[in-house]
Amino acid sequence: MKIVTYIVSALLVATIGAFGLFYLNSYKPIVVDNEKLKAGLPELDKAKKEISKFKEKEAKDAGELAWVTPLMDTFKAGLADEIATGKAEVVSAGNRIVLNIAEQALYTDKSVTFAKDIQTREKLASLLMNLRDREICVGNATQSVPAQGKGRKKIPQKDGRALSADRSLALVSFLEKKGMNPETLAATAYPTKLMDRGFKIKDNKTMIIIAASATVPVSKAEPMPIKSAPSGTKVLTPATAAPSSASPAAAQPKPIPITPAPPKAQ
Repeated sequence: MKIVTYIVSALLVATIGAFGLFYLNSYKPIVVDNEKLKAGLPELDKAKKEISKFKEKEAKDAGELAWVTPLMDTFKAGLADEIATGKAEVVSAGNRIVLNIAEQALYTDKSVTFAKDIQTREKLASLLMNLRDREICVGNATQSVPAQGKGRKKIPQKDGRALSADRSLALVSFLEKKGMNPETLAATAYPTKLMDRGFKIKDNKTMIIIAASATVPVSKAEPMPIKSAPSGTKVLTPATAAPSSASPAAAQPKPIPITPAPPKAQ
């Protein structure tokens, strides 16, 4: 009997020891980890929302930029000769396409007059003509022209920015005459010295910027809700409304008949 008691006691001690080891080595670390996970759940949810917003923005940006690459390929093919000779370049900047064209390809030197070679100008008109829902900004940057001649034949100095403005207006007018929508065209003038933005053609150029048209979504006006009258409120209708002035008989008082009294006896 004692042997059985010893065996049972030993088994009980071994079971308690095993349970203690399990508690210290497995159960307690799991509980601690679960508490840490619970504490980090709000941050995890916040991170998931941020990732979701980022993916939505990325998908939206990709949709908005879907037109850029095909249009760039079209311009590169159309201006291949000018690009090969260094007179033009086509680059993308975010959701915009920038065309840089050396001024000698479009204008005569120090003048607003167009160059005799009309090929580049005609190519531009042909490429820009097919654009829809795009804003086209035509700008120029050139050097100031010093005074020329003497006496009565002297031509005064012309500021570079003023000459650039005249050139931009001339090119916009040319494109409008070709049939382009005036609402899509804008003319601007850049200063003589431009900041280096990584373009191959840095100055003395025509810079055409093409961007998507800025539109604001119009929300439909919701109809005003009709409020019902509270219970117990009497609603007047034409049948129950007060009589109007159209029924004078009801408004005028009836005359009182007066009979003369008989004469008194003398």
